[in-house]
Amino acid sequence: MDNYLYDWEPISRKNRTRLAHRFRRAMQKFGLRIHKAMNPLDRQQLSEAEREAYSIFRKMAHDPENELLTSPLSGKYYLKSDAQSMLLVLGNGQLSIVNHVYGYNVPLSQKTESKMKDIFVQEVELRRAEMEREYTDNIKHSLKSIIKRMNHDKS
Repeated sequence: MDNYLYDWEPISRKNRTRLAHRFRRAMQKFGLRIHKAMNPLDRQQLSEAEREAYSIFRKMAHDPENELLTSPLSGKYYLKSDAQSMLLVLGNGQLSIVNHVYGYNVPLSQKTESKMKDIFVQEVELRRAEMEREYTDNIKHSLKSIIKRMNHDKS
């Protein structure tokens, strides 16, 4: 009886694998829908201030003239722009925008803060890779010539 879809129709191996695939895919879609419905990060709408803060952060992060700093102990991310005399501090669920004239603390949702951290980390990695490439491209001396030069400098 287990080889029959109905009492009168046998199921071929090909059809069994198709049915099994469709069943697994339907269960996967159902699970994803449940996960998405239960995820509180996807339900929130961004406020106007949060959207503007995200835009400012993204533009400043991609500007190569700005400094990017991290604090491993506090878990904060710092963006410093000398040209605009502005400092952005990301951490603790908010973005602080500080200037000599004003200071704003914009509360952020977890999803937005996570996106901003990802942007920051990606930019730091891009700059690190560029710096590393610059140094490795400019290698002119072998290790032996460095040792010889150091020995020559001592004498």
